[in-house]
Amino acid sequence: MATAGDDAPERAFEAAVTSDVRRLYSLALSILDDTGEAEDAVQETLLKAWRAWDSLSQMDRPAAWLTRVCVNHCISRRRMLRARGWPMLGLIDRAGPPSGGSRDAERIDMDRAYRRLSNKQRAAITLKYRHGYSVDECAVFMGCRPGTVRTHLERALTTLRKELRDD
Repeated sequence: MATAGDDAPERAFEAAVTSDVRRLYSLALSILDDTGEAEDAVQETLLKAWRAWDSLSQMDRPAAWLTRVCVNHCISRRRMLRARGWPMLGLIDRAGPPSGGSRDAERIDMDRAYRRLSNKQRAAITLKYRHGYSVDECAVFMGCRPGTVRTHLERALTTLRKELRDD
């Protein structure tokens, strides 16, 4: 017979990760540029978190751990998809008819420019500017040195400026 406390680990896990799911999805989507792949990345992140719950539940900052796992998974997944000749990620999502207007044109320009960035540049830009992490935090999440993050940011911003320049 099951007792009321049998589902305590599940409730604790859910309480710990629920607030991070939307943020992780946004992060995954910005790197992978495909809704299905982003959903899978979040699922993989949560699965790893569940498997590591005994140690994760003892951490001071489980959100940082979740972010790093998600970023690493997304970068690896995108690299693998490209190596297999996967069509441009996100192509299906953008295939719908445009609704018109300058906002849509600006979004399309930004999407086009963003796609020119490398996986690491996308991760750095997303972590720093969309989620507001410091360069040091980005380095932890990305598994590299802060100077490397700064280089990714600098090169990404240069690429974005070049792509978005209105000549």
